[in-house]
Amino acid sequence: MNATISMAVKNLKKSLSFYTLYLLSVSLVITIYFAFTSFSLNQMMLEKISSDGRVESMCRMISIFLMAFVVFFMSYSNRFFLKRRTKELGIYALLGYRQTTILSLLTFENVLICCGALCVGIVLGAVLHKGIVAGITALLALSIDNAQIPFFQTGAIQKTICFILLVIVILSISNGRFLFQTSLISLVRYEKKAEKSMKSHFLPSLLGLVMTLSGYVLALDIFRGGKSIWFSFGFYQTGLLTAMLILSGTIFFISSFLPYVIKRSKKNKRAFYTQTRIITTPDFVYRIRSNARTFIMLTLLSAATLTVASVMALTLYYPIACVSRMAPSELEFRIENDQQIDAAKRLVNQYAPDGTVVFIRTDIYKITSSSDNLPMEYNVGTAQGDSQNKKILRDAGFECISYTQYCSLLRAQRKDHIADRIPALNDTECILVKYQPSSAGNDESSSVYTLNINHSSVPLTVRGTTLHNPISFANSVGTLIVSDSVYEKIQSGNAPRTSILSINGTAIKDNENLYANLSTLLKDSPYLQGHSHRIHVLFSLNSSTFLLIGFLVILFFIATGSILYFNNVSALMDTRADYEILHKMGYTDRILKKIIQNQVFTFFCIPFGFGLIDCIFATIVYKAGLMQNLLGNSLTQYVPTMTAIALTALIYLFYYWLTVHSCCKIVREL
Repeated sequence: MNATISMAVKNLKKSLSFYTLYLLSVSLVITIYFAFTSFSLNQMMLEKISSDGRVESMCRMISIFLMAFVVFFMSYSNRFFLKRRTKELGIYALLGYRQTTILSLLTFENVLICCGALCVGIVLGAVLHKGIVAGITALLALSIDNAQIPFFQTGAIQKTICFILLVIVILSISNGRFLFQTSLISLVRYEKKAEKSMKSHFLPSLLGLVMTLSGYVLALDIFRGGKSIWFSFGFYQTGLLTAMLILSGTIFFISSFLPYVIKRSKKNKRAFYTQTRIITTPDFVYRIRSNARTFIMLTLLSAATLTVASVMALTLYYPIACVSRMAPSELEFRIENDQQIDAAKRLVNQYAPDGTVVFIRTDIYKITSSSDNLPMEYNVGTAQGDSQNKKILRDAGFECISYTQYCSLLRAQRKDHIADRIPALNDTECILVKYQPSSAGNDESSSVYTLNINHSSVPLTVRGTTLHNPISFANSVGTLIVSDSVYEKIQSGNAPRTSILSINGTAIKDNENLYANLSTLLKDSPYLQGHSHRIHVLFSLNSSTFLLIGFLVILFFIATGSILYFNNVSALMDTRADYEILHKMGYTDRILKKIIQNQVFTFFCIPFGFGLIDCIFATIVYKAGLMQNLLGNSLTQYVPTMTAIALTALIYLFYYWLTVHSCCKIVREL
């Protein structure tokens, strides 16, 4: 037993450089797992951010995915290193070592690696957990004393140790099956054995291209709106069909189409017979065919990583961006009596005594129309905004405000650039505030709406539509901006009126105490809206969700990059003799480095490139089909998605540099 342990230690010392990234990757995986476990056991934090048990339920669900992913990553990595050492293990068998002794050797090596990674992971995980708690506390302004939260959660340490022991048992069982099912001669020659080759023919290649393109075309069909297959056939049914087409197409595309195209390109002798391509092209064909399953798995993993990161970023950003429409003013409420105005001003002045706060009263008049083709904003909405009674529909009609009131509200909300672009209105024109952008071919511009004003009909032509509503949807839907003279005519009649007080100013921004006191003053009125308050609520509801999903995304990054690293280093070690021959033929170190860079770049580009394309189409479908369109289709909405993709690209670039560096180091040692 002591001899086996001593041999395990010597093997790890001898191959320390080879195991360094594996040890680092496992340490990072355990770091994420320990931080997540510590967070899920932090009752002080959970009591603050979860009042209905939603976060606890999500923790349990994410924990299952997290454990499954850790087992998958470590099993794959263990099998990778096992295959790299089959010749060595075969020599042990030839020297008389029993299979149980070899299994014990491998088990001790895994125990040593996991123990080292466990120590590093627990320390880093504790630091990460404290950082997460501090970040959430500051973000949500929670009253939590971080000093009361222990640096090491005893329960988290126990769960992590038990889980790592379980992983070691699983790895030992996997190694045992491999050793007892592999003959001695197969063990010695296993290192040279590749995956079962997938042959490339024209029909599978064409099928892969057609299925992939069909999936992408089907995804783009969602832009047709109500006429789309997504809505006529069913969103989830079409989504499943699209996913199956892209999944099947990716399999055929990688295993058949790419080798077929490269194989055909070899007929272009002028392009093929160059100093580097004559080496890289055949190597690419061989590796993509002999390792097709691995690259398909990596491509799907990359697609999942990019898509989850992109969707998570968009889901977090988009509701916050929509707050500019849902609650455009810092504070806003419906006036029930004039005493509320004076009381609200006194309350606000307690928090902003410098007088920089702007109070604007807006009188909204409900006007009916006798026109036939009225916009959906004319009827949509409920009678009590965000109150519990959402089934009572509001009375149909346009809610009219004057041009001057509109511009004043925009400027108070610090939207001067928008107010400056609003054209002046004459007495026959109006501007319609849209609830959401008009569908293609259904723009209300130039439409004529006949308003019933003081027992007379007044036709107004829609000069334009806008998404910049000055009043929250809880207080006004179907807002129509009319000229000042038309507004005065409406005001002189007896049309139903609603008065809104809008309060704006940087001095009251992010002031939850003011909002709470104002809510008490207004007796929890459902018509009280606040820009900063709504953002705070969104962060409170979603921060824990995105934090938990973030744990999985980080693990995806670690796993994908590490597997790509292992795969490329393994392929180069299989062809070390070829590089030695090239060196003797006169290939300089610079040219050999260029060959390595081209080979590694190609096999990083395949998973990332396909994953990126899949991510783009998945994000488009998610945005168009599952998110309410309140902001139109400007490119600025996709800034978080592009940021997430850019960060992913940087992580891939780091792993690419690390892989090239390791491969060049191996070649230089020849």
